[in-house]
Amino acid sequence: MSVSNWKEREKEQRRDDILDIAETLFFKKGYDNVSMSSIAKEVGLGKSTLYIYFDNKEELFFGVVLRGVTILSTMIEERVKKESTGLKKIIGFKKAYNKFIKAYPEYFQAYNYFQSGRFDLANLLHSDSEEIMQENKFYSIPIPSNFLNANESIKKIFKLRENIFFTLYKSIKLGIAERTIKSYVDPLKITSLQILICENVGNMPFDFKLILEAQGLDYRKFTKDLDEFISQIYIK
Repeated sequence: MSVSNWKEREKEQRRDDILDIAETLFFKKGYDNVSMSSIAKEVGLGKSTLYIYFDNKEELFFGVVLRGVTILSTMIEERVKKESTGLKKIIGFKKAYNKFIKAYPEYFQAYNYFQSGRFDLANLLHSDSEEIMQENKFYSIPIPSNFLNANESIKKIFKLRENIFFTLYKSIKLGIAERTIKSYVDPLKITSLQILICENVGNMPFDFKLILEAQGLDYRKFTKDLDEFISQIYIK
């Protein structure tokens, strides 16, 4: 191994070590209660040295979110691949998402915070500048040119989100072709609706849960009933 390669590997290892500590702090204290100074102190580096590896706190947080979304995407892909029909793939998708929420609640919380409006993500996805078209066998979507200059973690996160979306989309399309899903269903609309439900039901406000419980409806039964209700929209 050349000296340059060794140094690069050493730098990547140090970045991972810093990210591990930042992740622990974010999960324990919350994003807004963590500073670059507190991360540097915990890592045992000077603050100026920390900036060699990460430009700011946002970059560190996005790196943590990327870890979670990578796990989510992998769990969904592996589960959906195991299923043989479109309908079973849809059910597998929902089960994988729910399993992720239960197994990795801190990553799920960070992912939701990432999407909460706290960060100026819209600026990365909407621009008046010239758009670059990304072609795919299944779809064609516009990607703003300024997105190409975004933080690497941001780009990877949105790519994984895109993969998650179209994994479900293709499963619904397959179900329509197999005639296990109603032919008039719009797969893009149902995909959007289903993912919104997966993301937001798993993040239901505590007061809503209390209201449900006060009416004799526990959270588990509510989610089961909701799944059955949504299924009636598109399953024959």
